Amino acid sequence: MKIYVAKHGGFCFGVKRAIRMASEASRDGHEVYSLGQLIHNPQVVEDLFKKGIITVDNLRRVKNKKVIIRSHGIHPAVLTMLRREKYDIIDATCPRVRRAQQFVEKLVREGYKVVIVGEKDHPEVQGLLGYAGGKAVIYSEKTTVRDKRVGIVPQTTIEISRLQHAVTRLIPEVLEMKIYNTICYETIHRLKEALNIVKKVDVMIVVGGKNSGNTTRLYEMCRAMKPSYHIESESEIKPRWFRKVRRVGITAGASTPREQVWQIAKYLRQLKTTLGRGRRAF
Repeated sequence: MKIYVAKHGGFCFGVKRAIRMASEASRDGHEVYSLGQLIHNPQVVEDLFKKGIITVDNLRRVKNKKVIIRSHGIHPAVLTMLRREKYDIIDATCPRVRRAQQFVEKLVREGYKVVIVGEKDHPEVQGLLGYAGGKAVIYSEKTTVRDKRVGIVPQTTIEISRLQHAVTRLIPEVLEMKIYNTICYETIHRLKEALNIVKKVDVMIVVGGKNSGNTTRLYEMCRAMKPSYHIESESEIKPRWFRKVRRVGITAGASTPREQVWQIAKYLRQLKTTLGRGRRAF
């Protein structure tokens, strides 16, 4: 059984930066509060909690004034409130997400109808809606636009095919269209590499939090092509998945530590040895 490990699987730049900033902020012994999970990975969230980085869903639970804004960014009204109430803000908004926010603001100033391409409930998309001041729509198959000047901004972690689909569908309806391709290049590399690996293998393992949107999309993409399994740790692996399997691929979402990917790879190599010796594994 040959094992292919994606080189681009694991933490993206924005997540690494947010974790580093949170860890540095907690070194003085004071608790740091994250509005929503800093990262969609239960093992990492638990490790951060041990360092004093606590997830909250509202500010009423905050005992001190130190709050970290996660890489997804937040609604500008919440940011304004934090500043007004003089919270100690650690802004870990990913620079690429911040750039998307700036493009949305620019389009609104210039009088364009803003169309956001992404997951409607994702915190990044909710933040982008806020920066549009209510003058934006989230793209769907049913989206129609009456405005003749439209600006399109995608969520940073979606597949480029979704942006292409939106442009193709809407362009006949408008006279002028501006497109800001804010999709993170790391996302593009991760998806391309996963596609290349899944073509070579019999089974694909996708590692990452079950509540991670980009990991789930990776899994769904792989599952459409080959038998695939979305796991958070090696404890979920079933040896029967690999019966008569010669090639296995491993990839991971942006919220998965690289160490977790190698841990899964190590476990599969041990399993391969067990199977090779003819031990009962099923």
